[in-house]
Amino acid sequence: MRKWILAFFLLVLAIMVAFSIFVFTGVIDGPALFWDVGMKVGWVEPHLKVYAIGQDAEGWVESQQTELELKLDELEQREAQLRADRQQLDQRALQLDTRETTIEAAAKRLDGEQDKLKSVQTLATLYTEMGPHEAAQILEKLDRKLILDVLLRMDIQDAALILVELPTNLAVALSEELGQATQ
Repeated sequence: MRKWILAFFLLVLAIMVAFSIFVFTGVIDGPALFWDVGMKVGWVEPHLKVYAIGQDAEGWVESQQTELELKLDELEQREAQLRADRQQLDQRALQLDTRETTIEAAAKRLDGEQDKLKSVQTLATLYTEMGPHEAAQILEKLDRKLILDVLLRMDIQDAALILVELPTNLAVALSEELGQATQ
C-alpha cells in the first residue's frame, strides 16, 4: 500500500512539475485557467469579481497617471519654450530701447545742427545786407569755423567782397578752407 501512495504522490508531483513548466514556457495560460475554474466555484466567484474590478481600476489609474505624466512633460516643454521666448523678447526690447535712445540723441543733435544752421543763415543774411567793410570788421573777431559757415551760406559775390576786406592771413586761411569745403 505504501508503494501505491508513493506512486500516486510521485504522479501528482510529476503533473504539477509538468504544469509549472508549461505555464512558465507559455504553452498553458495558467492564470486564465485558474480564473476560469475559480469563476465556476460559487463561493470564490464574488471575490474574483471584486478582484477583477480592482484590477480594472488599477489599470485605469495607471493609464490616467501615464496620461498626466505626458501632459506634465508637454507643459514643462511649453514652459521652457515660453521662458526662451520671454528671454528673446526681453533682449529685443533692450535692443529697441537702445535704438530709441540712439535715435533720440541723433534727433537732438539734428535739432541742434538745424538751429545752428538757421542762426548761421540769419547771420549770412545779416552780413549780406551790410556793407563788405562793416561785415569784415565784425567777422574777423568771430571764430574761424563760424566765419567759414557764414561765408558758405552767402552769395559768392558777397562772400568775395567780404574776403577782400578781411586781413590777408585770415582771408588766405579762409580761402583754403572754403576750397576744401566746396569739394
